Amino acid sequence: MPFQDIDDEVEVAPIPRKPSAFEKGLRKTFLEDWGLKLLALVITLALWLAVTGQNKPVTLRVPGVQLNFLRHEGLEISNELPSTIEVVLTGSPGKLDQIRPRDLMATVDISDQKPGERIVRLSGDRVQMDLPEGVTLQGFHPATIPIRLEPRVEAQLEVEVKFEGTLPEGYELGSVTANPARVRLRGPADRVNALHKAMTETVWLDGKKESFNLSNVAINIPDPRVDVLDPTVDIRVEIVEKKRSDAHLTFSDHIRKPFVAQFAAPTQQLVSQSFFSFSN
Repeated sequence: MPFQDIDDEVEVAPIPRKPSAFEKGLRKTFLEDWGLKLLALVITLALWLAVTGQNKPVTLRVPGVQLNFLRHEGLEISNELPSTIEVVLTGSPGKLDQIRPRDLMATVDISDQKPGERIVRLSGDRVQMDLPEGVTLQGFHPATIPIRLEPRVEAQLEVEVKFEGTLPEGYELGSVTANPARVRLRGPADRVNALHKAMTETVWLDGKKESFNLSNVAINIPDPRVDVLDPTVDIRVEIVEKKRSDAHLTFSDHIRKPFVAQFAAPTQQLVSQSFFSFSN
């Protein structure tokens, strides 16, 4: 009877090895709870796209930006200019949302320009603006501005008091004096040279029967480009009664007694009239 050799190989089933803690962690991370992991991935992707979109540059047109000019010390701008312009900015939506047009000012440097008619082209090199970091200046509308530069001059003009209203019957204006009699003005040469007198604000005469003084009467120069260096004056207005006078007239006719003519001053300043009354 044959015997089996004990040295013959015998197939033995392997004993399963208990997974380590690291392997358990990997299995839990990558193989379990797929639904939650997929949802988390979608949320992460959406947040990434949102952040990326916020940082993507966009263009914004901003109207109503205040306009200012830096000019040579001895020159003045003589023509009328727009007070605001439209600027084109580029930056992220988050940065552009922080910009308020009323807080912006575009300062145009024209200090290199000479007197005369000039066309100034607006560019980033000539215009300065205080913008948030990450926001750049791209353009302007209008892109050019016509400017007339004139030498700055100073002149003295005689003061003229502006009266309105009517004095009561029997009264008239006497002398009118202003202190100072001449005031100083400064501005573009063409604007200042076009003025001949410095008119005051209105002084009313209605109901006035006595002389009067007024202090700090304003000088009214309607040209906004001209600065009044002596903005007020003191005035003295004399109001007097109208005078009547008699004159003796002798005629070479057969009438031997002289006539007496009485002359009355005009009852109004703007209408001159006189009358005679004769008696023997």
